[in-house]
Amino acid sequence: MNDGGAAREIATAARTLALRADELAAELARAIAKEVVLYSGSVPVRFPIVVAAVAEHLRTVLDALADGADFDTAPATVVGVERAREDVPLAAVLEAYRVGFHRFWEALLGAAESASAEARLAATTRVLAAQGRYTDAMAIAYRDEQTRRIARESCARTDLVDALLHGRLFDQWSVWEAADHLRLPTTGPFVVVAAWTPALGAEPLPQIEPKLRSLDVFSAWWRLPEMSVGIMSFRTDAQLRNALALLSRTATARVGVSPRFDDLRDTAQALRYARIALRGRAEPGEFVTIFDNSILGSAAVSAPEVTTKLVAPLFESFAELAEEEREVLYETFRVWGEHEGSLRVTGELLFCHPNTVRYRLHRIEERTGRSLSRPRDLAELVFAFEVQRRLL
Repeated sequence: MNDGGAAREIATAARTLALRADELAAELARAIAKEVVLYSGSVPVRFPIVVAAVAEHLRTVLDALADGADFDTAPATVVGVERAREDVPLAAVLEAYRVGFHRFWEALLGAAESASAEARLAATTRVLAAQGRYTDAMAIAYRDEQTRRIARESCARTDLVDALLHGRLFDQWSVWEAADHLRLPTTGPFVVVAAWTPALGAEPLPQIEPKLRSLDVFSAWWRLPEMSVGIMSFRTDAQLRNALALLSRTATARVGVSPRFDDLRDTAQALRYARIALRGRAEPGEFVTIFDNSILGSAAVSAPEVTTKLVAPLFESFAELAEEEREVLYETFRVWGEHEGSLRVTGELLFCHPNTVRYRLHRIEERTGRSLSRPRDLAELVFAFEVQRRLL
């Protein structure tokens, strides 16, 4: 039999199937729902949607087989876009096409049961070609939509982050939208982390997001020109302690942590606190500094260029002393101030007699020209030593 005869037999079989196209579409949809897990329930792809999509494909395939024309893959393009938007995995959609076309091939051969062997072979060839064309069209549309979606989400995330950091969150976003984009809970407690970037391209907290996730702490991170910024969400104090310990182990540069807060609208303020903590001088061997909420500490580091300049003349009065001697005086004043001016407690903590503490404090008075008995002078000294502890 020549090719023209085989084509006529295929066309006859296709027209036979077209007479019961609606019934056949439902049969193919049921086969897909049975064999493809993600198509077997109400979500993500509902059965009526599967039936409608199969019917559209079936119509164009049968038309092409009946007329000997090229295949119209427009329905596959539509499906590719829709399934990408619904977050249906591409592998599941490809499997649905495989099942659907296999069952269609069986139905076509059934309709061409009395046709010649050449016609049945030609029909198989045409169905395989159709499967390849429709599958390719669907996959291309799926990947193109994914690319567009990622670009849109990236742009939206950038806008959201900018709004968060500048305190404009609810000009354009709701709490739910912000939390959804950042993959965070809608309510806290949260903390903001600001990690200094020591060099271009350097990572101050390598792989921190998956490491935190292993502790059941969710977080969202982004890069600014001079630092990495993150919002951490936790449920218990123990989780926060574990997260802070992880930051300390992981950090390769200075890290500041804000106080806890419960509303994403307070992110901008929390970032300011994290930056203040970042500016302060960490304890020896420590990279992570937690904002302590004290008025004095905040004032000391809020404008470091100004505060260090203000206290510089006071500390120049100690310049001629040996470094070890200076540190003894500084430490004595700090301990004395932290323990309500008690000479006894200060002496016990520094392993010296209270008279020794009194002598050291008197030396500070002599060198600075301030008196610890005058409130204004005392306030200046306390502030100056806070700046020295945190910044100098």
